[in-house]
Amino acid sequence: MQLSQPMHQKQPSHRKQRQCRRLSALAATAQMRKARGFTLIEVLIAMAILALIGLASAIVLTQMIDSEENSKLRHERLAEVQFALLTLDRDVRQMVVRQVRAIPEEARGIYVSNDSALIDSDSGGLAFVRAGWTNPAMMLPRSELQPVVYRVRDNVLQRVYRPFVDDTSGDQAVQDLLHGVSELSVTFRHNDENYDSWLIANSLPDIVVVRIEIENFGDIERWLLTSGTKPEPLP
Repeated sequence: MQLSQPMHQKQPSHRKQRQCRRLSALAATAQMRKARGFTLIEVLIAMAILALIGLASAIVLTQMIDSEENSKLRHERLAEVQFALLTLDRDVRQMVVRQVRAIPEEARGIYVSNDSALIDSDSGGLAFVRAGWTNPAMMLPRSELQPVVYRVRDNVLQRVYRPFVDDTSGDQAVQDLLHGVSELSVTFRHNDENYDSWLIANSLPDIVVVRIEIENFGDIERWLLTSGTKPEPLP
């Protein structure tokens, strides 16, 4: 006798139904997390990180710009110092023995002076007559001699010159050579001896020693050779 087949298949158990519902819920939650984007805390953290990176980049860029600017300013100052010293060296090398009638007669045999009171300088100075002031074919109504004065006014090293050696009109030209000069001192050497001031008549020193105290550079000292030309005896 054969057994008859069941009329209906068995329904799944309640445990399997719960597992299916749980898996469906987990899948839906994961899908929602993927679709919702970043949370507020995550956005704030990202913004803070970007702000720190931007701040660090700005600091580095500012330092680079400041360094370049400081380097440029120092280069300009160095060029100014070199030009002033080259101008002074050129003039001293062209120093000549030439009397100036504008000074008192008892001092006319002295061709170089570092008297700050006479030069009207705030700190030290140097005054003399130089040759080599170009005048092609003597076309200009002046000689090739030029009286020059180096002085300090308001922390600026100035070169003052007049068109004529014996000019008493007071007309003069002022050339600013170097800024930031706090002190200028000039001494002399002659026959291996040092002189704080030059009082030897009818003669030139062998070396003019110039010391300049400059802002950001400190003390700079230069020994400048003169032409060494001795004047002819006065009649």
